[in-house]
Amino acid sequence: MASTIGGTPLEHAAQVVESKQQADRKFPVISELLHASSSSEYEGAIPAEWQVVTKQRAVALPDALFEQYDLLECRCFMGLFPEIGRAWITVDHRLFLWNYEDETDFYSFEGQEQIIVSVALVKPRSGVFVEAVTHVLVVATPLEVFLLGVGHRGGARGGEVTLYATQISVAADGVAMTCIAGAHDGRVFMGGNDGGLYEFEYRASDGWLTKRARKVNLTASVASYFVPTFLAGRRDTPALAMAVDDARRLLYVLLQDASIRVYWLGAQGDEFVLVHHHRTVGSAAALLCPQFNEGSEAAPFEIASLHVIPLSESRTLGLVAVTGGGSRLYFSTVQRAQRFYDNAARATADRPEVFEVVHVRLAPDAQPGAATRAALMPRALRVHAAFYGGGTALMAHAWSEDHDAVVGAAPACAQILGRVARQPRASLVELAAAPRVEGRTWAIAELSSGARALNDLATVSATPTRTFAVLTNAGVTVLEQQRPVDMLRALIGQPAVADAQLREFIAAYGLDETCAMCFTLLCADDAAQHSGGMHVLGAARRVLFELGGVPHFAEAPAFPTAATADATGSERIELSGRHNGLAQYLARVLQPIWARAAISAATNDGTRVRVAIATPELVEVQDRLRRLQRFVGSNQRFVPDQLNQMPVQPANSTRPPADATRCWQAESTSLGALYELLVHAVEAISFLCLLADFNLPAISAAMPAEQRQILADITFGRLVCGERAACKELILALIGSQLRQNVSIDSLSDVLSKRCSSLFSVADVALYKALEALHVAGETGEGAETAELARDALALLTGIAGSLSVGQLRDVCASFEALGQHSAVATLALACAKQSDPTDSALSFWGDGAPAGDARETVYRKRMDCYRCVLNMLDKRGASAFEPRVLQQLPRDDALFQFVLFDWLLEHGQSAQLFHMHEPLVEQYLLVEPRTPEKGDMLWHFYVHAAQYGKAALVQRELACSRDMELSLPQRIEFLSLAISNAKVAVDMVRGRGSHGPRMAPELSIEEEVDELGALLRDTEDQLEIAQVQLDIQQQLRSRGGHETPARALDERLYTVTELYDKFAEPLRLWDAVLLIFKASNHDDRSMVEEIWNAIVRTVLDDEHRTGLMAVSSKVSQLGRRLYPSAAAFPLDLLVTVLLDLAHERPTEYTPGFVADTLLQSRVPHYAAFEALRNIYKRVDMANTVAREIAALTAMWIDARGGSGDSQNMPVMDVDAALSLYIVNATLGNNIELKAELQRVQDRLRQVY
Repeated sequence: MASTIGGTPLEHAAQVVESKQQADRKFPVISELLHASSSSEYEGAIPAEWQVVTKQRAVALPDALFEQYDLLECRCFMGLFPEIGRAWITVDHRLFLWNYEDETDFYSFEGQEQIIVSVALVKPRSGVFVEAVTHVLVVATPLEVFLLGVGHRGGARGGEVTLYATQISVAADGVAMTCIAGAHDGRVFMGGNDGGLYEFEYRASDGWLTKRARKVNLTASVASYFVPTFLAGRRDTPALAMAVDDARRLLYVLLQDASIRVYWLGAQGDEFVLVHHHRTVGSAAALLCPQFNEGSEAAPFEIASLHVIPLSESRTLGLVAVTGGGSRLYFSTVQRAQRFYDNAARATADRPEVFEVVHVRLAPDAQPGAATRAALMPRALRVHAAFYGGGTALMAHAWSEDHDAVVGAAPACAQILGRVARQPRASLVELAAAPRVEGRTWAIAELSSGARALNDLATVSATPTRTFAVLTNAGVTVLEQQRPVDMLRALIGQPAVADAQLREFIAAYGLDETCAMCFTLLCADDAAQHSGGMHVLGAARRVLFELGGVPHFAEAPAFPTAATADATGSERIELSGRHNGLAQYLARVLQPIWARAAISAATNDGTRVRVAIATPELVEVQDRLRRLQRFVGSNQRFVPDQLNQMPVQPANSTRPPADATRCWQAESTSLGALYELLVHAVEAISFLCLLADFNLPAISAAMPAEQRQILADITFGRLVCGERAACKELILALIGSQLRQNVSIDSLSDVLSKRCSSLFSVADVALYKALEALHVAGETGEGAETAELARDALALLTGIAGSLSVGQLRDVCASFEALGQHSAVATLALACAKQSDPTDSALSFWGDGAPAGDARETVYRKRMDCYRCVLNMLDKRGASAFEPRVLQQLPRDDALFQFVLFDWLLEHGQSAQLFHMHEPLVEQYLLVEPRTPEKGDMLWHFYVHAAQYGKAALVQRELACSRDMELSLPQRIEFLSLAISNAKVAVDMVRGRGSHGPRMAPELSIEEEVDELGALLRDTEDQLEIAQVQLDIQQQLRSRGGHETPARALDERLYTVTELYDKFAEPLRLWDAVLLIFKASNHDDRSMVEEIWNAIVRTVLDDEHRTGLMAVSSKVSQLGRRLYPSAAAFPLDLLVTVLLDLAHERPTEYTPGFVADTLLQSRVPHYAAFEALRNIYKRVDMANTVAREIAALTAMWIDARGGSGDSQNMPVMDVDAALSLYIVNATLGNNIELKAELQRVQDRLRQVY
């Protein structure tokens, strides 16, 4: 195992434990090992003389039973009932139940006179018998089949058995029942010698139309009831044996012709349907395995027994048939396509579609083997009784007339694991042995109960876990299946064991597994250690410390690849086998409870929780852990020091001593983490047992629902490593329940500190004393004593505030509130926040805008939860919480709390309170991200309140130009207008007060600051002009209709003139806006401007709702008032030409003064209009019209003189000269009307000037 420490030491240890447990779980299931059509590989044990199955003891039949046997007249049968610890023997009509554990104790039943032909022990039907009846004994004779109730109370030496007469029986009608089997729901199936299959149905009492018990022929046809027996013809083949698969709802029936029938019992277990009948089992086996040669005319193919493979062992293989030659035939009811991966197959009780032989496992004697095994085993087997379960097979072979050999075979786990590591799929390899027993074998059964793991390396028991009883006519022989740890104990238990033997064992099983076996032996209970002897313990300790290896750098491969390179680029350290063996043993001890829920819901609605693991299970695991803890604590030789002589590096190492030190440091760190995990696991079990003793369901009823939800999902592993807070919440709830019962918590504190010291610290003591003080204060009532108790509690809690969980803080704050100690709530909550974050990282996190995924977010959320306790208290106080005296009493040394308090004030509409708070913090609060319109609005108000108009102008301009705030365009324009006003005020203040008043940038000189403010003012004014164009575009779009999307887009931000032109004005043909953009940008494009003005005029004229030239004049003057004096957007000569052309086009609508009035309405000065018209007079086609317009303009100027500011700038002499010229031209052109009009205007002009 390589050293890859990451995270906390405890997390690293948990990863090591889980990786070891996962490695154990990767051991192949039986179906994965039997992936081929046949297999036959067997190996000898190490040491070679050791057998995988050995005799533990032999118990002879009592003499009294031998005497009964001598009285045999007709028939005798024997069998085993391991469920009740008895062997049964029938001698003619007498039935004996022999307690082979007590050896001499037996019970006889002679209540009937018929020869007993078959006996079976089955489960009782529910609701029929009293609770004392745990089993039902079915006894069959040729005349009747009857039931006896069996009451079994477990205990030492087989326990006690009581038989009850039930008076339930059915007539056998002369049919001898050759075999009987029972299902878990109480159904009883019988096979008769007539070839029929029957069911013994019974109920608690007789019905109106049905009897209490009846025998139902399940295989007879309807016609058979009407045909006489002598005409019935050939009978069906009788059954030899039956096996019930309760999980798959199947009944397997072995017939005398070696065929097998499969009956489906229905999804609810109340049917009986023949689904398959495999008549050619031997032929099918021969097709799968050519070496399978059982069956001939002289010796027909036989099947000795059937054995169900439970779903817990395989989802695809369902049945094993042991043949007379010792081979095992594996059957499946799963379709071939679903058999490739055992875990992928569905575990259902559906009607099977197939039943076929899928694998043939040849007998141990069928293949040549090692000399030792060949000497122990016969060449050909003649099996007459067999057992199969959990991967282990036992077969009774007639060795001689007086002795049987019990051939045992079990998986060779070390060899299988070695092959799994080298290749994707490994085949089954087994160890075989053949101990001899006296007499002829009648039955073989397993005595041990519980789950049976195929991998016998994954064990923590120092004594054999699987024992078997072999019943012969001489008695019972108890066999033990030897595991590798048992072989190691036998090896090192020898008086003198050679190192070569030990090294051979280590090479076979691996150093890590060997060390794990040593821990199994060294940490066994007292009885197991005593039975093994001190010599075994000393030898195991020697193997562990002298042969356990040393940590070293992993050897680099000759051709390194990306797959073999360490992710960090550094060399990997391979830790010692001693370390890995400790981790392996610890993982296996914890495996039964590690991934299980430690606490679960006790009610359907989740209002209570309970300890989910039974206390005996917890105590069993804890006992093993404590023995390991004692061993590790008393043997400090895991890491070398000056006191021991352990080697620090391999003898052939060429690395410098510093490298060895690094390796030992890595091993020491990992061992320390494993020991920490070990201690925490022991304490966690103690804690769970304590909760069970104190009635956790009742305690949890008072806990918050979210805490119960968290607890209901906690596994034991998480409880040990990651959910310390949950444990503390449970302790708090436990303390609370004691306080509610007015029970002192001193004794409970002592228990917790002794059993769960890592869960119950000094801070916890202070916490619970404070809780007790608050509890007493609450019962005392108001007064000085209550206040003093509250102060004492606050003093205790303030010192440990950083260790309080949020839930604990809330509960304590609620207690203070109930006592009216509001200031204590704020003091404690802020102390908890400060101690939880001594470096103030939460404040920097808040100042950075709370970036997502930041490591500081966790502590920030903890502080927010603390502050919430204060805010909740203020909320409960209502309007009084906003009083200045209340706010001023709150601590002011926590900046982050102040910011949270400001948020709370804003949420409650108390923004005015901020202007009276601590000014630097208020400014920082309003400046920090995220910036909102509300905070921005408050910020510039804050600056105005502080007479910092320059900063207010900057904020207002930022608000107007922001892109991430939801502001309307009019609001943005308003902010720009306010910014211009504040900037002007700031300039005046700086100039007037100099350095004596508040300034925007004190580090600058007055002149520099004035320049800065001037630049801000100019930029803002330019921005305002563009924004007004943007508003004009928005209004035009909304007035048109159908352009709401681009209109809303104009609210989102302020655009540049280029963007306004490219995205809105030009594509949408907003000519007014284009002209405004030209004016703002001073863009001079004569031809384009001319086209735009012509387009505007034509649009007005084409509108039937407008009145010709009057509408044109109105439109032009409206735009002119906004565009003039921009030569780029409002060129006078161009406008005059356009208007004169319109006058010529529409002479009927034209009235003199049309052009002049339009220009004057556009706020064009009289003199500018005169110059523009005079310049156009040169065009012959427009001379008369221009003369009339100048005459009208002059008259308008005369009428307005003195009324407008520009009338005084009129060039009177130039006007008079122009009029004189126009009069002469009119005279020459004989235009009397025009001449008279010009003369009237000239006369008026000369009268005035």
